[in-house]
Amino acid sequence: MSSSNTTKLALFKPVPGTSEPFRASDFNSNMDKIDAEAVAIDTRIDAIDVEIAAIEAELLVLDGRADSNDTLNTTQNNRLTAIEAVNATQTTRLDGIDTLNTTQNTRLTNIETLNTTQTSRLDGIDSLNATQNSRLDGIDTLNNTQNSRLTAIESLNTTQNNRLTAVEAKNVTQDSRLAVLEIAAGNPPVEFTVDGGTP
Repeated sequence: MSSSNTTKLALFKPVPGTSEPFRASDFNSNMDKIDAEAVAIDTRIDAIDVEIAAIEAELLVLDGRADSNDTLNTTQNNRLTAIEAVNATQTTRLDGIDTLNTTQNTRLTNIETLNTTQTSRLDGIDSLNATQNSRLDGIDTLNNTQNSRLTAIESLNTTQNNRLTAVEAKNVTQDSRLAVLEIAAGNPPVEFTVDGGTP
């Protein structure tokens, strides 16, 4: 006689061909084990049902959140589309600005080159002006000196003219007085004699 137990529930089972009897106690024991396992399975099923209910509730929450996300995604997509349109417009404007900046840089470079040339020319003019100012200062100084000398000469000439006028007037007076004296002395001056011996 020989028997063995099942792997999962350890149920009694006789080995066929060994004349092992299957007793009522073995049957009852097997049924008790099966019943206990069924109760445990029911308990586990109840727990699973609770978990499924919780999962279903969570799924409902997740569905709500997914709906909200879908709505938000639609809104965000619309905003992103608008932003992309603005970005495209800004890119076009920036390209225009870049082109304008390049043109302006070229113009500024030309202006700077011209300014450099003009600065050199102005430096030359400033240097020439400084030289001319120095020469003009010299001329002004000389003119002032010459004016002073001319003023002195003119003053001297006026004085001399006055003195000569006085001398000439005095000479005229003296000539008149001499003529009177010479006539009185019987020796008239030449201008009072008669030419050719006229009586």
